[in-house]
Amino acid sequence: MNEVIVGGGRVGTALAQLGAGPVVRRGEPIPHGRGPIYVCTRNDDLEGVIASTPASRRRDLVFLQNGMFLDLLADHGLQDNTVALVYFAVSRVGQQPVDGGLTVVSGPWAQAFSDRLACGGLVCRVVQADELRRSLVEKLLWSCVFGLLCQVHGRTVGQVCAERREQVSALVEELAPLAERALDLSLEPGVVERLCAYSATISDYRGAVKEM
Repeated sequence: MNEVIVGGGRVGTALAQLGAGPVVRRGEPIPHGRGPIYVCTRNDDLEGVIASTPASRRRDLVFLQNGMFLDLLADHGLQDNTVALVYFAVSRVGQQPVDGGLTVVSGPWAQAFSDRLACGGLVCRVVQADELRRSLVEKLLWSCVFGLLCQVHGRTVGQVCAERREQVSALVEELAPLAERALDLSLEPGVVERLCAYSATISDYRGAVKEM
């Protein structure tokens, strides 16, 4: 099995340090072979990555992006590909990841990704597609709620949990039902508690309003 990493940023470099590789940067060809291709790029780079991947290797693409991008994968016939939702933080390129304990992955290369993270002591559960979709929604809620409140108040995610918990709860209570109706799913109880517990593990991280 030949693992490949697309993108040399914080997450891509972290995976390389855990033994995956080689790292392929923008414009470089995907090596031949068989194995997971970990896509560690911004969401707006996904179209280009898919287009530059040989058709014979597109099923090997493993997507590690935040946000709800499953429709994009379906548009390219990649709806059954492996998708990982990363709940660890890397403050700078080359730094060790801080584990949030909630990382999940689903798809053909799910076990390979979970095993790779285990090399660095990072927790990753292999789940079914429906649980992955719920996790994608929760991570998107976290990004939206904490990104907004961190930017508005100039605080870290840990400080927002400690000082603005009522605002976190209010935003989650407003946004979660919209997502549930739009995507025809039900989130498990305790969303606010899980999001704040994750924030506590990366308490010094400062969110911002950015691409989702």
